[in-house]
Amino acid sequence: MAKSLTKEENILLTLINAFKDDENSKRIYLNDFMKSIGEDFIKDNKLKNKLLLEFFEKLIKVKYEIKRIKKEIKEFPPQFNIFDSINLLNHENYNSNLFANFLDIKFKHNENEIGFAKLFLKYLNEEFGWEFDLENIKIKDIEIKRELPTEERKRIDIFIGYKKEFAIIIENKIWAEDGYKQLENYYNHVKSQEYDKIYIIYLTPYEREPSEESLSKELYKEKGSKLYGKFANIKHAEIGYWLEGILKRQEFSFLNNEEENNKYNYKLLKSALIQIIDNEKSISGENEEGDMTEAEIKKVLNENLFKEIKTVDEAQEYIDMFNKAKSLLVKEKITIIIKKCLKFTKEINKYIKAKGYKEGKDYTLLTDKEIINKTEAGADAHHIDFIKDNIKLSLENNSNHRILLWNILQWKR
Repeated sequence: MAKSLTKEENILLTLINAFKDDENSKRIYLNDFMKSIGEDFIKDNKLKNKLLLEFFEKLIKVKYEIKRIKKEIKEFPPQFNIFDSINLLNHENYNSNLFANFLDIKFKHNENEIGFAKLFLKYLNEEFGWEFDLENIKIKDIEIKRELPTEERKRIDIFIGYKKEFAIIIENKIWAEDGYKQLENYYNHVKSQEYDKIYIIYLTPYEREPSEESLSKELYKEKGSKLYGKFANIKHAEIGYWLEGILKRQEFSFLNNEEENNKYNYKLLKSALIQIIDNEKSISGENEEGDMTEAEIKKVLNENLFKEIKTVDEAQEYIDMFNKAKSLLVKEKITIIIKKCLKFTKEINKYIKAKGYKEGKDYTLLTDKEIINKTEAGADAHHIDFIKDNIKLSLENNSNHRILLWNILQWKR
């Protein structure tokens, strides 16, 4: 016969059972709640993905509208870009040379000293509030350098310095990705030169930010950080618009004066400015043709996507999705460009083998995948490194992807 429970034991047992029931209820509620969140999350993402897919379908249809626009563009006066016609539009090194040499231009007109570097400083002051003592800056003392070397064997694309008062680091990124701690290394190198103020400009086609590996956001986005208020994303088109504004200024009216042009021959300077303006806007897809295309895309965005975006986070989600789509398109473009190079490499490999040379012994050969991966990363890809006696030749495509060339890497007598 079971032992009967005391009054106190019965109360305790009742409390334990009530606690268990309560815990089970909580657990069931929590499970249902989490399940609900998961279902809502999946439903929300499915809706966003569906919306985005529908948008892309409509955007692809815009392609046909763009074809119509291009027909209209043919009725415009001929649009001829020298840099694009010789495949140098998106070449970072040549573009950096162009911009650095342009900034270094200085001359006198009617006793007025003109220097594009100082005008650029004025632009940065007006646009970003960077403080320069513009009234006292002497044009002749502004230093412009290309590929300034650092201790870690890296090179700063463009460097602007004024005595020890300030320094500006310009990193030009069109195709290539950032290197590990690249911008941080540049900053530390310039800091070691004891400049009072250091600024960084990240120059890209579409105002993209540097990677976390190159420069942590903590170093330029957080208040009180060493580069807070001293870092700027500038897209190439902005350089074009800035120069366009210069051409319209009264102080540069002499460039449009036929009499002065004939007397002092400013035609080449004006022509160069016009070409640089078009080049910079073209890199960002904002030349005349790009403007018309943008209007059509904006129309589709207004009709199909903008009305769905209510918060900053939602906007960022779509930006991330578009960036992924853009990344895939860029990779596909590189693959198309590189296909001809791969075919040529195979022909060279076949020829070398026919001459009795052995892969691994006389030369090294990258696989197609290795070549594509290196090219996508913005690196020079050595398709073939051929070693014979004291000569080392390399068949490589440069970081602009369009040029396949032989380089002599080593020559010993």
